[in-house]
Amino acid sequence: MQIKEQIRKIAVLDVDGESFEVDGHYKGQARKASWYTVIRSSTRKVHADHLSSFPSCDKIRSLIH
Repeated sequence: MQIKEQIRKIAVLDVDGESFEVDGHYKGQARKASWYTVIRSSTRKVHADHLSSFPSCDKIRSLIH
């Protein structure tokens, strides 16, 4: 039996004047995300994938600089 993964947008964060979306990846009916993805809203470019914890604004800032 295969467990279906769901992706949900959790937050949109403004970091240094740019918007970033944080998506949570959930397995089955889990209430906590298994991992997180950070996407720059303007370009739809993925800046971080498979983060084990929800990224703070400081974490996103360190990823883009």
